Amino acid sequence: MLEKLDMTARLSKGKYSKTMDTLGQKLGEMQRKARDAKRPVIIVFEGWRGARRGTIINTMMQQMDARGFKVHSVIKISDEERKMPFFTYFWQNLPAKGNIAVYHRSWYYLKNESDIHFMAEKGKWLETSFEHINNFEKELTDDNYILIKFFLHVSEKSQQENLTQNYRTLGKAWREISPAYDESSNYKMFLDRYEKMLEATDTVNAPWHLIAADDLYNAQVEVFSSIVDVIDKALQEKPTAEVPIRSVTAYDVLSRVDLTKGISKADYKEKLIKYQERLRLLQIEMFQAGYTTIIGFEGWDAGGKGGAIRRLTAALDPLGFAVNPVASPNVVEREFHYLWRFWINLPKRGTIAIFDRTWYGRVMVERLEGFATAAEWQRAYDEIKDMEAQWSESGISIAKFWLHIDKDEQYKRFKERENNPVKNWKITDEDWRNREKWDAYEGAVNEMLVRTDTSYAPWTVVEANNKYYARLKVLKTVINMFEKKLDKKTDKKTDKKTDKKIDKK
Repeated sequence: MLEKLDMTARLSKGKYSKTMDTLGQKLGEMQRKARDAKRPVIIVFEGWRGARRGTIINTMMQQMDARGFKVHSVIKISDEERKMPFFTYFWQNLPAKGNIAVYHRSWYYLKNESDIHFMAEKGKWLETSFEHINNFEKELTDDNYILIKFFLHVSEKSQQENLTQNYRTLGKAWREISPAYDESSNYKMFLDRYEKMLEATDTVNAPWHLIAADDLYNAQVEVFSSIVDVIDKALQEKPTAEVPIRSVTAYDVLSRVDLTKGISKADYKEKLIKYQERLRLLQIEMFQAGYTTIIGFEGWDAGGKGGAIRRLTAALDPLGFAVNPVASPNVVEREFHYLWRFWINLPKRGTIAIFDRTWYGRVMVERLEGFATAAEWQRAYDEIKDMEAQWSESGISIAKFWLHIDKDEQYKRFKERENNPVKNWKITDEDWRNREKWDAYEGAVNEMLVRTDTSYAPWTVVEANNKYYARLKVLKTVINMFEKKLDKKTDKKTDKKTDKKIDKK
């Protein structure tokens, strides 16, 4: 791709100045139009070291309102951030609607850096694939983000001249300001690497803009013209027609769940103590080993999620976990991609994040209540699986629970809440309205359980008509997950007789 660029292109200073008078005004105009249209913009600058990205970005900033954009760089990403899943930094720094994020080196630089260093320092560097990169960019553009990617190409001769000039100007301080990997000693090897990167990630929704950057004036004009054209075109495009809801197989998981399973209160109390003691020890070992965990809870209203979470967290050190209650997105959260609020709550290394309701709201309540279009919730299955795959590949253990009760049990619990002054705050008119859509929700849940059950993020359906049984099953599942991660055998001291009672139908 790069060999097709005309590296001899030059622009005189006079023509550059005249062109920039007009382009500068258009840049500011496009920024304002994108802000008015509530369209977030991400501009990525990649390319050779010494391609003068900083100069181009600085010139661009002079033409725009500083209150509406922010410049990022992954050059000095912290050691703590390196321990997180690859795209965490980028999700957490997404621009809000109408704002612009500029990347002076982005996920592409981070991937190249990882590929270069990973074999020498295995385990230290973040990893990802071009497939994950393409998926990430598609998730953004599908959600109305305007993504503009530039690769600034310079010849080997120009690179050497620019690097020499940088060193003359800034001396040793230049290396501290911009400690990027050095390509100058092996230009041909990096040229081949960049060609493969560009070919693998040049997509319809996020194409590369290749810029011949031997001449700075020419490069700036091409970059700014492209920004103006892409934003203008994106704002003029008419919304695509609504995607019809595809026909699917009638999945059936919930009807096969045995809701007669239960346990006595006495056996429950005995087992609860043992499970919580075991879990407390395992949490310490997981932390010491640096193993991170995400636990998600979904289920019917009054299904017992809160009770299960309380028994789970009662066994844990409060400094090692956080519970994240998930409700309808608030004013701030609605300014971002729907997955953003989960990425910003990822647990630190060695800790546990518990989500009381999760990202699966996209394919349940948002789907059935019309908060997401057919196109949005239908593509969410793949988006969610890709997100969970990235988490798992980074070493995070994932447990997902669906707490299942039948319709009669739900009605019983609703009435108990209404009649109990201590608990009647838990029941709302919305709960009764959702109950009227039981069959529709059941169909959505069945599809969700089948389509998003994976080896790296499996669903556990919990028989929850008996709360005691449900709480113990959640605890036992987490214990088993921790033991498997730590490569431990199940505790031999566990009361097998009581285990049989738990499993008894």
